Amino acid sequence: MAAVNGPQRPQATSQFADRVSRRPTNEAFELGDAVKTSATANHSQYQTSIGEYTDAGSKVGGKRRSPDLRRSPDHDAPIYGELIVLGTNGSLPCPAISQKMKHKFVLRKQHRATGVSSITRDPKDMDSLSRKSTHTVTLSKSASITHVTEYGHDPTTDLFQIGRSSDSAIDFVVVETVEDASGRKMYKSNSTVSRYACRIQCERKPPYTARLYAAAFDTNGKIQLSMVAPTWQLRTGEHDGLTTNGVAFMRPVGNFESGVSPGEWQEVTVMGNTRKLRNQRSSRIPGDTLPGETNILTDGCLIDLCGITLMWRTAIGLEQGPSNTILREHRVSLNDKAPQCPVNFLTLQFRSNSGMPTDIDEARAPWVYLSCGHVYSYHEWRGEPSEDNTKRTCPLCREAGLYVKLELGQERGFFIDDSPLTHAFNPCGHVTTKKSTEYWRSVKIPHLASEWTARCPYCTCQLDTQKPCVKLLFC
Repeated sequence: MAAVNGPQRPQATSQFADRVSRRPTNEAFELGDAVKTSATANHSQYQTSIGEYTDAGSKVGGKRRSPDLRRSPDHDAPIYGELIVLGTNGSLPCPAISQKMKHKFVLRKQHRATGVSSITRDPKDMDSLSRKSTHTVTLSKSASITHVTEYGHDPTTDLFQIGRSSDSAIDFVVVETVEDASGRKMYKSNSTVSRYACRIQCERKPPYTARLYAAAFDTNGKIQLSMVAPTWQLRTGEHDGLTTNGVAFMRPVGNFESGVSPGEWQEVTVMGNTRKLRNQRSSRIPGDTLPGETNILTDGCLIDLCGITLMWRTAIGLEQGPSNTILREHRVSLNDKAPQCPVNFLTLQFRSNSGMPTDIDEARAPWVYLSCGHVYSYHEWRGEPSEDNTKRTCPLCREAGLYVKLELGQERGFFIDDSPLTHAFNPCGHVTTKKSTEYWRSVKIPHLASEWTARCPYCTCQLDTQKPCVKLLFC
C-alpha cells in the first residue's frame, strides 16, 4: 500500500455520519409493465432515478463494452454455491429490471480464472515489479492524500461481484423492494444498497473456499473510498477501510444437518478483514478488530447489504438438504391426507409450487387462524359481525386472532431440514418445517440504521414477537 500525495479531489459524497445513507431520489414506484420493453418511458425514468441499470455489453461511462467471454455459462462446471435473496419464495416478488437480476445466483467455476490478488512491489523481486496491475483500491485520507493498493490477475480464484448497478462489472444485480398502499411489491428508488456493494472470491480447486469482501470493482477495475468512509492503517503498513453503509455477515454455528444456531454479526472490510459492527450503520468510527475471525463464507452465512440480505449456501450444503422433489412429496403428502374444512365441508388442497393460481380451486385453498393454528378454507363465519381478517374468532376454539391464507415455502435453501411441513410463520402464513421456524425465529436480521428483527425468509415480513410461528392443526 503506497501513500500518494497530490491535489486529487476525493469522490463527492453527502455528510451522513450517524444515519443510513440514502440517495436523493424520488419515492418508490411500481415498475408494472415497464419491464416488458426497455423503450418505455417508465422504464427509462426508473433507470435514470436508480442509475446504472444497463445490461452487460451496454453503454457504460460513455463507452460500449463487449460481454466478458470468461463469463460464458458452463452448466457442467463445478458449482461453488448459491446466493439466495431473502424475501423471494422461488421467484422475484416483481418483474426483473435486468437480465442479471434473479431470486438466486449460482456461482460456478469460470472457463478462465477471473480472480485478482494484491500486488506488493519489492525492489529485490523482479516478478513483483513486472506483474501487471489490472485493478486498484484507493482510500482517500484527505483532499491531498490517498492510499492505493494494486491488484493483478490471480489464476487460482474466480471473482463474483454484487451490487445495485447492472453494468458489465457487476455479475449479480440486487435492489430492495417495498410495498405500495395496496400491498403490491415494487423496487425501491431511493435505494441504500451500493451500486458496487461487495465481491466474493472463490478458490478454483476443492474445497472451493469462498471469501467475502466489502465493495466491488467498477467497470474500470477501481474501488475508491472517499473521506466519508472509515479508513485506517494496519500494523503491516497497509491501509484498509469500510464502505459507507457497510457489508455485514453472520456465520451460523454448527451445520444444518446436525444442528445449527445463529452466530454473531460482524462487518467485513474492503481488504477482507473482519471487525465488530459499528454503533450506527454509517458511522465513521469502525468497530473493534476481531482476532482469529476470517471472511470465509460457510454454509448458511447471511450477507446484509443494507437493504438486501443474501444467504450463502454451499453446493455440499444444498446437496445434503431437502431437494425440490422432497418438497413436492411433502405437498402431495399434505393433500393425500385430505384435510377438511369443518365450516364449508370442503377438502383442502395446497396448490403446486410450479402451477398457476388458476390451477387450484380457490375455495379449497387453506387458511389458518394464527392464534391457535386451526386450518380451514376461507369462510364468512364470524364470531362478531364487525370482525375483519385482522381479528377473527376461530369457530372451533373461539380464540380470536389473525386469519391468513397459507402458502408453502418453496425455496429449498431456506429449509433447515427435510421433515414434514407442520408449522407456519406468523403473520405471513408461510408453511415450513418445525426446525426451520425455530431457526429463523432466532435469527436477528439488520433493518435500517440500528434495528434487528426476526423475519420470515420467504417474504421478509417481521415475525410476531410474542408468537412468531404456529403449529398447523388440520381437521
